[in-house]
Amino acid sequence: SSGINAEYGALSSEKEERSKMQKTIQNLQGQLEKYSKLADEKKNQNKVLEMDLVKLRKDIEAMERAEKKSGQSQRTVEVRLDRALEEVEKYKSLLSAERAKSAECSNIDKDSFNSLTNENKILQKQKTELINAYKKQMKLIDVLRKQKLHLEASRMLNFTQEEFMKVLDWKNA
Repeated sequence: SSGINAEYGALSSEKEERSKMQKTIQNLQGQLEKYSKLADEKKNQNKVLEMDLVKLRKDIEAMERAEKKSGQSQRTVEVRLDRALEEVEKYKSLLSAERAKSAECSNIDKDSFNSLTNENKILQKQKTELINAYKKQMKLIDVLRKQKLHLEASRMLNFTQEEFMKVLDWKNA
């Protein structure tokens, strides 16, 4: 009977140990499922963030191209403006010379004078139009620069959000 009791005691301690091991296995399986779900969530978040990053990079490239194009057209406008200003000065000097001749000679060709005056008015109008176009391009450049700053700020906000998520993940782990 003492042999049976010893076997029964050994058997019941084996059952207790087996029961403990099964609970441990169940706990470990639960933790494994939890971490698998968490890993899947992080993969999905990573994919979304990568897509956002690709989109932001494309937006930045487009803005840089637009800024470069705007800079080139600005230089073109500046060259045209300089040429127009040179022509205006040339015609102003011609007009002054014609006025001086008219003071000396009373028989000046009025058609020529009117033609120069009209040409001068046209050039003045062209000058005004070029200056207005130049100002509009400067405003456009300012808007593009502000958009670029907003995109960079948005990118920094995304990085801050990622760091916040990492801190949350660290506390949950």
